[in-house]
Amino acid sequence: MRYDLNSSWMCGCVVLALAAPAAAIPAAAEEAGQWFGRAVLVTLSSKSVKVEDRADHTVSVTEYDGAVFNADGKPFLDKARYQVVDLTDAGTSSGGHKTFTEADGSKVFAKYVLKDAKPKEFRGIFEFTGGTGKYAGITGRGEYHVVLVSDTALWDELRGEYKIPAPTTGSAAPPR
Repeated sequence: MRYDLNSSWMCGCVVLALAAPAAAIPAAAEEAGQWFGRAVLVTLSSKSVKVEDRADHTVSVTEYDGAVFNADGKPFLDKARYQVVDLTDAGTSSGGHKTFTEADGSKVFAKYVLKDAKPKEFRGIFEFTGGTGKYAGITGRGEYHVVLVSDTALWDELRGEYKIPAPTTGSAAPPR
């Protein structure tokens, strides 16, 4: 018995077979949510400089390093390295930059501003300004509450919201 198969029909079947698995893979969606992070930080370095334009005027830069975990048990920034660079101009402003780094190397960047300072407690706001890897394009904001545990250790609670855009076509970002 001999079968005569039309070559254009065979080609169409092959194209359909190759296209079907791709259609079955859902596109990665935008991710958004609430976040409650708890962190511990230690002071790495601190430098203060007197400025002579008025009495008791100092400017300081302090670096902190530590870890943050997701207090809600979710994967977002859970068990990530947490680094802070604090910039304080005594009597006028205090704020700085936060960097969160996950085990896969993905990073989230934030800036923050101090809003209220009481002995051993500090409260303020933060804003996610960008990220790398699976956090590319992240946006969001929230509040933080820092408690000084000792001269060199801090406890930080962060509450806020975030939005991570869906990866663009051809993006090298790993799946979340």
